Amino acid sequence: MSHKKLLIIMLVFALFTAGCGTKQAQDTKAPGPQVGIIDMNKAIKSHPKYNQLMVLGQQADTLAAQLEAQQLANQQSAATQGGSIPDMSQNQMAELNKAFEQEFNAKMSAKQEELNPKITAKADTIRRLLSDEMNAYNDQLDKEYQPQIFNLQLKLKTVQLAKEEAAVLQAELEKIQTQRSEALAAKQAQLAARMDELLAPEKAAVEQQLAAYAKQLNEEISKQAAAKQAEIVARNNEQQIPAAQVEQAPSQIQEQLAMKHQEIQALQGYIIANITEKTAKVAAESGFEAVLTNVAVNISAVDITTQVIAECNK
Repeated sequence: MSHKKLLIIMLVFALFTAGCGTKQAQDTKAPGPQVGIIDMNKAIKSHPKYNQLMVLGQQADTLAAQLEAQQLANQQSAATQGGSIPDMSQNQMAELNKAFEQEFNAKMSAKQEELNPKITAKADTIRRLLSDEMNAYNDQLDKEYQPQIFNLQLKLKTVQLAKEEAAVLQAELEKIQTQRSEALAAKQAQLAARMDELLAPEKAAVEQQLAAYAKQLNEEISKQAAAKQAEIVARNNEQQIPAAQVEQAPSQIQEQLAMKHQEIQALQGYIIANITEKTAKVAAESGFEAVLTNVAVNISAVDITTQVIAECNK
Protein backbone atom coordinates (compact mmCIF):
# COMPACT_ATOMS: atom_id res chain seq x y z
CA MET A 1 0.00 0.00 0.00
CA SER A 2 1.44 3.41 -0.99
CA HIS A 3 2.02 6.21 1.50
CA LYS A 4 -0.71 8.26 -0.22
CA LYS A 5 -3.31 5.54 0.35
CA LEU A 6 -2.18 5.21 3.97
CA LEU A 7 -2.67 8.94 4.46
CA ILE A 8 -6.19 8.78 3.01
CA ILE A 9 -7.07 5.91 5.34
CA MET A 10 -5.77 7.83 8.34
CA LEU A 11 -7.92 10.78 7.34
CA VAL A 12 -11.05 8.68 7.12
CA PHE A 13 -10.59 7.06 10.54
CA ALA A 14 -9.08 10.02 12.48
CA LEU A 15 -11.17 10.47 15.64
CA PHE A 16 -10.78 13.18 18.23
CA THR A 17 -11.08 12.72 21.97
CA ALA A 18 -10.49 15.03 24.96
CA GLY A 19 -13.22 17.44 23.89
CA CYS A 20 -13.43 16.13 20.31
CA GLY A 21 -15.43 13.33 18.70
CA THR A 22 -17.09 12.07 15.52
CA LYS A 23 -20.72 11.75 14.48
CA GLN A 24 -22.48 9.62 11.88
CA ALA A 25 -23.08 11.49 8.63
CA GLN A 26 -26.78 10.58 8.55
CA ASP A 27 -27.56 12.87 11.52
CA THR A 28 -28.94 15.93 9.74
CA LYS A 29 -30.19 17.68 12.86
CA ALA A 30 -28.28 20.72 14.03
CA PRO A 31 -26.01 19.54 16.89
CA GLY A 32 -26.14 22.90 18.64
CA PRO A 33 -23.78 25.82 19.14
CA GLN A 34 -21.29 23.73 21.18
CA VAL A 35 -20.20 21.69 18.13
CA GLY A 36 -17.21 22.48 15.90
CA ILE A 37 -16.04 20.96 12.62
CA ILE A 38 -12.59 20.58 11.05
CA ASP A 39 -11.49 19.89 7.50
CA MET A 40 -8.78 17.28 8.16
CA ASN A 41 -7.57 17.23 4.54
CA LYS A 42 -6.98 20.99 4.62
CA ALA A 43 -5.39 20.82 8.07
CA ILE A 44 -2.96 18.08 7.03
CA LYS A 45 -1.95 19.83 3.80
CA SER A 46 -1.36 23.05 5.75
CA HIS A 47 0.71 21.32 8.45
CA PRO A 48 4.35 22.54 8.59
CA LYS A 49 5.63 18.97 8.13
CA TYR A 50 3.42 18.13 5.13
CA ASN A 51 6.13 19.02 2.58
CA GLN A 52 8.54 16.74 4.47
CA LEU A 53 5.98 13.94 4.13
CA MET A 54 5.75 14.54 0.38
CA VAL A 55 9.55 14.40 0.05
CA LEU A 56 9.65 11.09 1.94
CA GLY A 57 6.99 9.77 -0.42
CA GLN A 58 9.01 10.73 -3.47
CA GLN A 59 12.11 9.11 -1.95
CA ALA A 60 10.13 5.91 -1.38
CA ASP A 61 8.95 6.02 -5.01
CA THR A 62 12.57 6.41 -6.15
CA LEU A 63 13.69 3.39 -4.10
CA ALA A 64 10.80 1.32 -5.45
CA ALA A 65 11.75 2.25 -9.02
CA GLN A 66 15.40 1.38 -8.32
CA LEU A 67 14.38 -2.00 -6.89
CA GLU A 68 12.28 -2.75 -9.95
CA ALA A 69 15.09 -1.66 -12.28
CA GLN A 70 17.64 -3.79 -10.41
CA GLN A 71 15.43 -6.86 -10.51
CA LEU A 72 14.82 -6.34 -14.23
CA ALA A 73 18.53 -5.93 -14.89
CA ASN A 74 19.25 -9.14 -12.98
CA GLN A 75 16.63 -11.04 -14.98
CA GLN A 76 17.97 -9.74 -18.29
CA SER A 77 21.55 -10.52 -17.36
CA ALA A 78 20.62 -14.00 -16.13
CA ALA A 79 18.76 -14.71 -19.36
CA THR A 80 21.78 -13.59 -21.38
CA GLN A 81 24.31 -15.66 -19.48
CA GLY A 82 22.04 -18.63 -18.79
CA GLY A 83 22.96 -18.86 -15.13
CA SER A 84 23.60 -16.95 -11.92
CA ILE A 85 25.17 -13.54 -12.31
CA PRO A 86 27.37 -11.31 -10.20
CA ASP A 87 25.14 -8.72 -8.58
CA MET A 88 25.91 -5.26 -7.25
CA SER A 89 27.67 -5.31 -3.90
CA GLN A 90 26.06 -3.77 -0.83
CA ASN A 91 28.59 -0.94 -0.78
CA GLN A 92 28.04 -0.16 -4.45
CA MET A 93 24.27 -0.07 -3.98
CA ALA A 94 24.49 2.04 -0.82
CA GLU A 95 26.76 4.59 -2.49
CA LEU A 96 24.53 4.74 -5.55
CA ASN A 97 21.35 5.22 -3.48
CA LYS A 98 23.01 7.87 -1.34
CA ALA A 99 24.18 9.81 -4.39
CA PHE A 100 20.76 9.79 -6.06
CA GLU A 101 18.95 10.66 -2.82
CA GLN A 102 21.29 13.62 -2.27
CA GLU A 103 20.69 14.74 -5.84
CA PHE A 104 16.90 14.50 -5.38
CA ASN A 105 16.94 16.42 -2.07
CA ALA A 106 19.26 19.12 -3.40
CA LYS A 107 17.15 19.73 -6.51
CA MET A 108 13.89 19.73 -4.51
CA SER A 109 15.35 22.24 -2.04
CA ALA A 110 16.50 24.44 -4.90
CA LYS A 111 13.03 24.27 -6.46
CA GLN A 112 11.38 25.20 -3.17
CA GLU A 113 13.72 28.18 -2.77
CA GLU A 114 12.83 29.20 -6.32
CA LEU A 115 9.07 29.04 -5.67
CA ASN A 116 8.92 30.33 -2.08
CA PRO A 117 9.41 34.01 -3.07
CA LYS A 118 6.11 33.83 -4.97
CA ILE A 119 4.26 32.97 -1.75
CA THR A 120 6.27 35.51 0.25
CA ALA A 121 5.54 38.32 -2.20
CA LYS A 122 1.84 37.49 -2.25
CA ALA A 123 1.75 37.27 1.56
CA ASP A 124 3.47 40.65 1.93
CA THR A 125 0.93 42.29 -0.38
CA ILE A 126 -2.03 40.78 1.47
CA ARG A 127 -0.48 41.58 4.86
CA ARG A 128 -0.13 45.26 3.96
CA LEU A 129 -3.78 45.47 2.93
CA LEU A 130 -4.99 43.71 6.07
CA SER A 131 -2.67 45.78 8.23
CA ASP A 132 -4.29 48.95 6.94
CA GLU A 133 -7.70 47.48 7.74
CA MET A 134 -6.51 46.50 11.22
CA ASN A 135 -5.17 49.98 11.89
CA ALA A 136 -8.44 51.55 10.78
CA TYR A 137 -10.37 49.21 13.08
CA ASN A 138 -8.04 50.02 15.96
CA ASP A 139 -8.67 53.73 15.42
CA GLN A 140 -12.41 53.03 15.39
CA LEU A 141 -12.16 51.22 18.73
CA ASP A 142 -10.09 54.05 20.18
CA LYS A 143 -12.82 56.54 19.31
CA GLU A 144 -15.41 54.28 20.91
CA TYR A 145 -13.62 53.17 24.06
CA GLN A 146 -10.86 55.68 24.87
CA PRO A 147 -13.17 58.48 26.10
CA GLN A 148 -14.84 56.05 28.50
CA ILE A 149 -11.51 54.64 29.66
CA PHE A 150 -9.98 58.10 30.10
CA ASN A 151 -13.01 59.36 32.02
CA LEU A 152 -12.93 56.42 34.45
CA GLN A 153 -9.16 56.66 34.92
CA LEU A 154 -9.49 60.39 35.61
CA LYS A 155 -12.17 59.80 38.25
CA LEU A 156 -10.10 57.13 39.96
CA LYS A 157 -7.07 59.42 40.13
CA THR A 158 -8.59 62.79 40.97
CA VAL A 159 -11.90 62.26 42.74
CA GLN A 160 -12.06 61.38 46.42
CA LEU A 161 -14.08 58.18 46.40
CA ALA A 162 -15.18 55.71 49.00
CA LYS A 163 -13.59 52.29 48.79
CA GLU A 164 -16.81 50.74 47.45
CA GLU A 165 -17.26 53.47 44.84
CA ALA A 166 -13.65 53.11 43.67
CA ALA A 167 -14.10 49.34 43.38
CA VAL A 168 -17.19 49.80 41.20
CA LEU A 169 -15.38 52.24 38.90
CA GLN A 170 -12.32 49.97 38.72
CA ALA A 171 -14.50 47.00 37.76
CA GLU A 172 -16.22 49.07 35.08
CA LEU A 173 -12.85 50.21 33.74
CA GLU A 174 -11.56 46.65 33.54
CA LYS A 175 -14.75 45.52 31.82
CA ILE A 176 -14.43 48.19 29.12
CA GLN A 177 -10.73 47.43 28.62
CA THR A 178 -11.56 43.71 28.30
CA GLN A 179 -14.27 44.45 25.73
CA ARG A 180 -11.81 46.47 23.68
CA SER A 181 -9.16 43.71 23.88
CA GLU A 182 -11.68 41.03 22.87
CA ALA A 183 -12.86 43.12 19.93
CA LEU A 184 -9.25 43.52 18.77
CA ALA A 185 -8.56 39.78 19.16
CA ALA A 186 -11.70 38.89 17.21
CA LYS A 187 -10.70 41.23 14.39
CA GLN A 188 -7.18 39.79 14.31
CA ALA A 189 -8.59 36.25 14.07
CA GLN A 190 -10.91 37.35 11.27
CA LEU A 191 -8.04 38.92 9.33
CA ALA A 192 -5.83 35.87 9.91
CA ALA A 193 -8.55 33.67 8.38
CA ARG A 194 -8.82 36.03 5.40
CA MET A 195 -5.04 35.94 5.05
CA ASP A 196 -5.13 32.13 4.79
CA GLU A 197 -8.06 32.27 2.38
CA LEU A 198 -6.44 34.83 0.08
CA LEU A 199 -3.07 33.07 0.17
CA ALA A 200 -4.51 29.58 -0.39
CA PRO A 201 -4.61 29.76 -4.24
CA GLU A 202 -0.94 30.80 -4.37
CA LYS A 203 0.06 28.02 -1.96
CA ALA A 204 -1.94 25.48 -3.94
CA ALA A 205 -0.27 26.58 -7.18
CA VAL A 206 3.21 26.28 -5.65
CA GLU A 207 2.41 22.85 -4.17
CA GLN A 208 1.16 21.71 -7.56
CA GLN A 209 4.36 22.90 -9.23
CA LEU A 210 6.46 21.17 -6.57
CA ALA A 211 4.52 17.93 -6.99
CA ALA A 212 4.90 18.04 -10.77
CA TYR A 213 8.61 18.80 -10.47
CA ALA A 214 9.09 16.00 -7.92
CA LYS A 215 7.39 13.52 -10.26
CA GLN A 216 9.52 14.62 -13.19
CA LEU A 217 12.68 14.53 -11.09
CA ASN A 218 11.81 11.11 -9.73
CA GLU A 219 11.39 9.74 -13.25
CA GLU A 220 14.70 11.23 -14.37
CA ILE A 221 16.60 9.89 -11.36
CA SER A 222 14.98 6.47 -11.71
CA LYS A 223 16.19 6.26 -15.32
CA GLN A 224 19.67 7.37 -14.26
CA ALA A 225 19.67 4.81 -11.46
CA ALA A 226 18.58 2.01 -13.78
CA ALA A 227 21.26 2.90 -16.29
CA LYS A 228 23.95 3.13 -13.62
CA GLN A 229 22.89 -0.15 -12.05
CA ALA A 230 22.99 -1.90 -15.42
CA GLU A 231 26.46 -0.44 -16.03
CA ILE A 232 27.77 -1.68 -12.68
CA VAL A 233 26.22 -5.13 -13.14
CA ALA A 234 27.76 -5.41 -16.62
CA ARG A 235 31.15 -4.38 -15.28
CA ASN A 236 30.90 -6.90 -12.47
CA ASN A 237 29.97 -9.59 -14.97
CA GLU A 238 33.01 -8.78 -17.07
CA GLN A 239 35.25 -8.95 -14.03
CA GLN A 240 33.65 -12.29 -13.02
CA ILE A 241 33.35 -11.36 -9.37
CA PRO A 242 33.08 -14.57 -7.30
CA ALA A 243 29.55 -15.09 -6.04
CA ALA A 244 30.78 -15.55 -2.46
CA GLN A 245 32.17 -11.99 -2.47
CA VAL A 246 28.95 -10.34 -3.68
CA GLU A 247 25.93 -9.40 -1.55
CA GLN A 248 22.51 -9.15 -3.11
CA ALA A 249 21.52 -5.51 -3.78
CA PRO A 250 17.75 -6.04 -4.12
CA SER A 251 17.49 -7.08 -0.46
CA GLN A 252 19.43 -3.94 0.47
CA ILE A 253 16.98 -1.74 -1.45
CA GLN A 254 14.04 -3.59 0.07
CA GLU A 255 15.38 -2.86 3.55
CA GLN A 256 15.83 0.83 2.70
CA LEU A 257 12.34 0.96 1.20
CA ALA A 258 10.85 -0.66 4.31
CA MET A 259 12.66 1.85 6.52
CA LYS A 260 11.41 4.71 4.33
CA HIS A 261 7.84 3.44 4.70
CA GLN A 262 8.35 3.35 8.46
CA GLU A 263 9.50 6.98 8.36
CA ILE A 264 6.41 7.90 6.34
CA GLN A 265 4.07 6.11 8.74
CA ALA A 266 5.76 7.70 11.76
CA LEU A 267 5.49 11.19 10.25
CA GLN A 268 1.86 10.59 9.26
CA GLY A 269 1.14 9.53 12.84
CA TYR A 270 2.87 12.63 14.20
CA ILE A 271 0.90 14.97 11.93
CA ILE A 272 -2.43 13.38 12.86
CA ALA A 273 -1.55 13.39 16.58
CA ASN A 274 -0.40 17.01 16.44
CA ILE A 275 -3.57 18.13 14.68
CA THR A 276 -5.66 16.12 17.16
CA GLU A 277 -3.88 17.76 20.09
CA LYS A 278 -4.32 21.28 18.67
CA THR A 279 -7.96 20.56 17.84
CA ALA A 280 -8.59 19.51 21.43
CA LYS A 281 -6.92 22.72 22.63
CA VAL A 282 -8.98 24.96 20.33
CA ALA A 283 -12.15 23.07 21.24
CA ALA A 284 -11.49 23.45 24.96
CA GLU A 285 -10.67 27.17 24.64
CA SER A 286 -13.80 27.77 22.53
CA GLY A 287 -16.10 25.76 24.78
CA PHE A 288 -17.04 23.10 22.22
CA GLU A 289 -18.41 19.82 23.50
CA ALA A 290 -17.42 17.96 20.33
CA VAL A 291 -15.59 18.46 17.05
CA LEU A 292 -16.68 16.58 13.93
CA THR A 293 -14.31 15.63 11.11
CA ASN A 294 -15.07 14.79 7.47
CA VAL A 295 -18.63 16.09 7.78
CA ALA A 296 -20.59 15.55 4.56
CA VAL A 297 -23.91 17.16 5.52
CA ASN A 298 -25.06 20.63 6.45
CA ILE A 299 -24.95 21.07 10.22
CA SER A 300 -25.03 23.97 12.60
CA ALA A 301 -21.42 24.00 13.72
CA VAL A 302 -18.38 26.28 13.78
CA ASP A 303 -15.48 25.53 11.42
CA ILE A 304 -12.28 25.65 13.51
CA THR A 305 -9.92 24.45 10.76
CA THR A 306 -8.15 27.82 10.45
CA GLN A 307 -7.61 28.05 14.21
CA VAL A 308 -6.16 24.54 14.36
CA ILE A 309 -3.83 25.29 11.43
CA ALA A 310 -2.64 28.44 13.21
CA GLU A 311 -1.93 26.41 16.38
CA CYS A 312 0.04 23.79 14.43
CA ASN A 313 2.19 26.49 12.80
CA LYS A 314 3.12 28.19 16.09
